[in-house]
Formats: sequence, structure tokens, C-alpha cells
Amino acid sequence: MKSIAVYIWIAALFAYDNASVIAAFGFSPRQAGNRRQHHDVRKLSSSAVNSNISGSNNISINAPSGISWEVFVSQANKSNKDKGVLSASSVMESFASFSPSPGAITVNAAFFTTQPNKAIGKGKGHLVRCIQKKEDLTLSAIEINNVDSVEKVYRIVTEHMRLTTVNPKACDCMKYYFQGNESLEEGDPSKAIAMYNEALSLADRRTRQTSQLPKGSILMKRARAYLQRAANHRKILRSLVKDLTDTVPSASTMKILYQTASSNPELSASIFQRLAGDSKVNQGKFRQIRYRHDMHEFALLHATQDSLQATKLLPQSANAWYIAGECLAELRKLNESNQYYVRALALDPSMKDVLTGLMEKNKLSQEFMDVARASGFSGDTLRLAVDVAAS
Repeated sequence: MKSIAVYIWIAALFAYDNASVIAAFGFSPRQAGNRRQHHDVRKLSSSAVNSNISGSNNISINAPSGISWEVFVSQANKSNKDKGVLSASSVMESFASFSPSPGAITVNAAFFTTQPNKAIGKGKGHLVRCIQKKEDLTLSAIEINNVDSVEKVYRIVTEHMRLTTVNPKACDCMKYYFQGNESLEEGDPSKAIAMYNEALSLADRRTRQTSQLPKGSILMKRARAYLQRAANHRKILRSLVKDLTDTVPSASTMKILYQTASSNPELSASIFQRLAGDSKVNQGKFRQIRYRHDMHEFALLHATQDSLQATKLLPQSANAWYIAGECLAELRKLNESNQYYVRALALDPSMKDVLTGLMEKNKLSQEFMDVARASGFSGDTLRLAVDVAAS
């Protein structure tokens, strides 16, 4: 009778749909895009399937076509912000990135209505359930608690799911990627850029052949980091310009000094000496302004390059086109920026309010720059004025 009950349970799993999942597993799935810490692996199938998980008969990527894994990641700890604990979305992205081929691993966000494993409270990681399937048949199912790092996701994929040809460099790539994300959130763009550089260097052609590494997403994040670095340079630039403005004598002040020197010849030497000294100091400040403005533009060029490359890798991502438009606008390529915003809007109409406002702002800024050029302002002078005045 016990074996009959087990096979009835498995049969319910075979007829896999939302209703049967809720009944058999107690959760509702929602489709969504080398620390040996405590984590439990719970096998959820019959004795035959149990031996398949722990033995050498698990399905690998060389198995017959039609066999795949479906992974469900609990969102119960979604709001967990503890440092060093991978977020639920990052766990999902890791599983998807370690998939040896498109469709080999399908990742879902899940909200569990019951927590059958009492060990779930022992860690701050996430509960993961993996179902191995062939068409309508469930071949095995496992449950893993406290999944809180890229290394654990990699071990699940290579040891428990037996997708053994996933390149180990893919694990290092994702680690650097998520470390870069943490640094970006903490407001340290230089460290974030260094981490993204490492991630991209590992995401070479040979590595991507055995995994689905998110190179486009890494490029978008690095573009964000360069934008943040550019914003930091602009903040310093404004401070330097303000300091120079405060020290350079105004036209009225220069007129008074000239009149004083003319009326009191004995004071003229000291007045002109003072002006000459101030002039040397101000020349140094001018050089600082020029250097900082060059660094600001250099960061914007990097951001734009990354964002444009991301649109080629992720042509259906509205966010990729949005970031590219933002970078182009910062670089004062306003008409081109609007073209990218139009593409982002076509991919995601829900961005209409935001993008409409940005496109109107670009239009007004372009009109201002056209008037300034017609008035004789051009080149570095106009770029510096616009960058300092930009909000």
C-alpha cells in the first residue's frame, strides 16, 4: 500500500500544472526570467528516483532530447539584504546562467504555501526545488535549503542535477558580476567596474558555449557604473568651477583696481603683482577643471560604448535601449538618444510617461544648444557649460 501511495503521488506530479503543483508541493509558481555552509538536500520522489539522484544514473546534458530541469526558487526571503547572502533574483539568474543550453534549465519564482522541510529556518538563504522532466514525466525531484551563494547554485547544477559540462569559469564570472552589483549599490563605481571587468574577461567564447552567461546584463551594469563615475566627476567639476568663479575678479572689480592704480601710481606695482599671482593660481585651477572635465567625458564614452553593445546582445530588452538612450543624452547626442528611447518605448509601452518626459527634455536641450552654437559658442566651451549646468 505504501508503494502504491508513493506512485499515486508521482502520478500527480506527472500531470504537472499549477493546480497539481499546489496540491502536491504546496506552492504557487510564478514564471520569472566555495562556502560549504549548511544546506539540506531533500529527495522528493520514490526509492527508484532516489537512487537516480544519488547514483550515477542522473540525467546529464548528453541525455536524450526532451529532458530538462525546472527550478523553483522561493521568494520568502526576497527582501533579505544581508551582505554576502545572494538575493532570490540573483539565485534565479545564476541557475539560468549555468544552463548548458537554452531550455535545459527553466527558472521560476515561487511562493510556497507550506514549508515541508523544517530546516528552512536554519539559514538566511533560499529554498529551491528542482524537477527533472521528460515531456510529461517527472524523472526526479529534489529540494535544497539555504541556497545563498553562487557556489551553492553551481554545486546544485553540477553535482545534484549532473550537468557536469558547465565550465567552472562560469561560476567565477557570476561571482564577480554579483560583487560588482553590490559595489554599485554601495556607491563605489570604481570597484564595481573592476568586478565587471573580471566578469567580462571570464565570459569568453569558450565559456559561453557551455553556459548562458549574461554578458549583455553585465555590460548594462558596467554602463551604469560608468555613469555613476561620470556623475562623481561632474560633482567635483562643479565645485572647481565655483571655486574659480569666486576667485576670478569680476569686470567691475577689475575696473576699480585699474582706476586705483591710475590714481595712485605708488600702489600700481603691488596691485599688478597681486593680479599676476592670482593669475598663476587661476591657471592651475583651469588645468584642474580641464582634467576633471576630460575624466567626466571619458567615463561617459565608456558608458555609451557598453550600453550600445548591450542593445546588440539584448535587442528585445527595453531596459538596454533605455540605458543606451540615457548614456547618449549625457554625452549630448540628444537626437540619437531619442531614437533609442523610441525603441525602448516600442518594446515596453509601460515606460511611456517616463520616456515621453525624457524625450521632451532632450528636444528642449537640443534647441538650447542650437541657439548657443548660432551665438558663437562651440567646442569645449559649450560642452563644459552644458555639463556644469546639467542637473
